[in-house]
Amino acid sequence: MIAAGLALTAAAALISWCAGLRRLAGPHVRSAAALAWICAIASAVVFTIVGALAVAGRGQRLWLGDLAGLGSASLTVDALSGLFLIISFGVAVPVMTAAAATANRSRPRLPAAVATALAAVAVVITADNMFVLLFGWETLTVAFYLLSGYDRGLPGRVGGSALTVVFGKISGAAVLLGALLLSGRTHSFAFTAATVDPRSAGGQAAYALLLLGFGIKVGLVPAHIWMPRGYAAAPGPARAIMAGVAVNVGFYGMWRTLDVLGAPPVWLACAVLVVGGVTAVLGIAHAAVNPDLAALISWSSVENAGVITAGFGVALMGAVAGDPKLIAAGLVAGTAQVMAHALGKSTLFVAAATIERAAGTTDLDRLGGVARRLPWAGTGLVVGSLTLAGLPLTAGFASEWFTLEALMQQFRVSSLALQLSAAVTGACVALTVGIAGVTFVRVVALTAFGPVRIGESPMDRLGVRTDRQWPYRLGLAVLVTGCLGAAAFAPLQVRLIGRGLTTIVGDQATGANAEPWVLQPVFAEFSALSPTWLWIVLPAMAMTIGGFARLFAGRNPFRARRVAPWSSASPGVDRGVGYTSFAYANPVRNVLATVLLTTSELTPGAAEPGARAVMSRGLTYRVQVVDVVERYFYRPLAAAVMLLSRLARRLQSGRLDAYMAYMLIAVLAVLAVVIATA
Repeated sequence: MIAAGLALTAAAALISWCAGLRRLAGPHVRSAAALAWICAIASAVVFTIVGALAVAGRGQRLWLGDLAGLGSASLTVDALSGLFLIISFGVAVPVMTAAAATANRSRPRLPAAVATALAAVAVVITADNMFVLLFGWETLTVAFYLLSGYDRGLPGRVGGSALTVVFGKISGAAVLLGALLLSGRTHSFAFTAATVDPRSAGGQAAYALLLLGFGIKVGLVPAHIWMPRGYAAAPGPARAIMAGVAVNVGFYGMWRTLDVLGAPPVWLACAVLVVGGVTAVLGIAHAAVNPDLAALISWSSVENAGVITAGFGVALMGAVAGDPKLIAAGLVAGTAQVMAHALGKSTLFVAAATIERAAGTTDLDRLGGVARRLPWAGTGLVVGSLTLAGLPLTAGFASEWFTLEALMQQFRVSSLALQLSAAVTGACVALTVGIAGVTFVRVVALTAFGPVRIGESPMDRLGVRTDRQWPYRLGLAVLVTGCLGAAAFAPLQVRLIGRGLTTIVGDQATGANAEPWVLQPVFAEFSALSPTWLWIVLPAMAMTIGGFARLFAGRNPFRARRVAPWSSASPGVDRGVGYTSFAYANPVRNVLATVLLTTSELTPGAAEPGARAVMSRGLTYRVQVVDVVERYFYRPLAAAVMLLSRLARRLQSGRLDAYMAYMLIAVLAVLAVVIATA
């Protein structure tokens, strides 16, 4: 079945590429693009089935033969890889079903890039040879470059795709160096570390390099800057594939590294914990104030990468302490958050793609009343936002609860460094959860249900038509059901996660199910939660309160009363001017000014392009936030690189005698080193 899945992705790529040939007529182009999407969807279904069989104990293997000088290789699906196949390709099916509704002549070759990404994801997750994994990793980098640069004629696309490929190559280089260090000691490219001590200098370097490479792919600080720009540059349907499907290979790589290498050094576990917490805070801070819907969702991916990594850091902490239950607690939390992120982020990007297509913009101040004008896209926007905010009745609630509870287990380890790192990370994650609620309330209240904004363009007919097409509705309905159903049936989800993690922790993860429909953070009698009962209790309470209100209010309490809006008694403020998305985010800009380096300026005169005017006077209020990592790390680094390049250019004199002198100096230096070390 693995071969069948790869064959279907190849067929999708070939058909989609042929659809872009100029000699094909319009109807044939649309038919070919639709067929390519169907093949890609079929491949995702096949890989989902393969993953389900592996989790059930029926793993599969596709023999690739002997690679010259690199040992034997195969694509193998065990319980862990099967779990990530279910997560990635289970989400890919509804995403591509919804994307197929927009198949048209403008993007006939988009399915080819998507199919390439899917094939790369399958290869990375199932590879049992580091060389094969690197092949899939580099293929995924190429696919990301093609996706983010597909609409290369639009502003910002070239820069976003360039950043994506640069950081993709850096991540590949880090994984390659880590693999070479391991293979130098094991004399094999297979996934084995039986002769490697992870606490030795070489083992520590290999461990750190592998986690660095995988961390760059998921957008951890300081390698996060490619993610908001790369995602925003990709076409609407492709963003969900990149953020909800393909990025999971980075988390799989982290999980597999722990499986292979075991306990890391203490400093590395502390570093992973702190980086996860800092990434979460920085990502949600920028998401909370970003004025663009696509960029907001992209920054939320950075935040979720930090939360997931915090859970993984707890697992590393447990490995250092030799506590299998603590490892299981961290991995259950991290994997549950991976699932919630895949569902919520895919739902948001699928909905945002239709909103952008219909409104012609993703500027939050120009979007309002989406739920009324595009009911299906609006529903996806609301449910996806609530999921990523971690509110009850959604998949994100239980996963974030698991993460916080896992971080509270720091008292079970004896290392003071680990205890302090877990405490700092726990505070960062708790702050992140709070800001996430504010962030997505802005999206739900002002974008989904808010009034139509001034200057909003009329809805495009093609965008409205997309919201009414059955493939789009089917795909979005499955995603919304997944976001809500994962909470209603959370014990079943945790049971699935436990089976997938048997490769690493055995049956320890089963302790997360305390009783039928009750969850706990693996450790018994610490705390408990039942998302399933919340699905029963909260609606029942709402219905009870509504019934009492209807019975004793003396009138219909659900009939809306329309009155003039309160204008806070401020002179010069016309009634009807309410909160905009920009204004709603202003408290966050001020509270987190230390993180965002917020600067503001109020100037008289006509509004400048890109500025936001307040009231009816000639005032312009300009606010700017910056990424501290980009300003204080990458900009000085770029300046240093440019200086070195200018110095190196002087060596290229074009004179043969100078080049011969350089070679002679290099040979003498090598001889000196050899003689000194002999």
